[in-house]
Amino acid sequence: MSVGQNGPGFPQEPQQQPGMPPMPTANPLPASPAASDISGMRRERPGTLTAAAVLGFVTSGFEIIGGLLWILGGAVVGDLETTFETGTNIGTIVTVLGLFSLVVGGVYIWGGVMALKMKTMVLFVAAGAGVVLNTVALALSEGELGLLSLLLGAVTLLLMALPASRRF
Repeated sequence: MSVGQNGPGFPQEPQQQPGMPPMPTANPLPASPAASDISGMRRERPGTLTAAAVLGFVTSGFEIIGGLLWILGGAVVGDLETTFETGTNIGTIVTVLGLFSLVVGGVYIWGGVMALKMKTMVLFVAAGAGVVLNTVALALSEGELGLLSLLLGAVTLLLMALPASRRF
């Protein structure tokens, strides 16, 4: 029976030979990940995708505020058309554009949330619809309304089109 450092029956430590470096202690290797761990590993979200989602949230605010103002303006213009019996429907057109702007603003929010979950199609569609809506607004207002949201939508589309964002 061997007598170790802690008393009889415990293993002895290896003897150090004079003039030799100490023996390294063996560290156990970490276990390899199981197949379920590999499939559950999270992919890292690229910065361009996060920036596109943030721009989607900012643009949604402008779209919603603009939509409310378009609806208010359409109601005022519609009342003026009725009062002066002009026979035009510009107030109705402006109100419909305002409603469409509210919907696009809501889809921008949804798209931003989905982009943060690395699902980009909704934000891509929202930015495309926003660009179309704001192009129509620019044409109807003779270049005065919708320019900021048009630029934000175009930058969002550009960020979504970059290779780092397209992989997700």
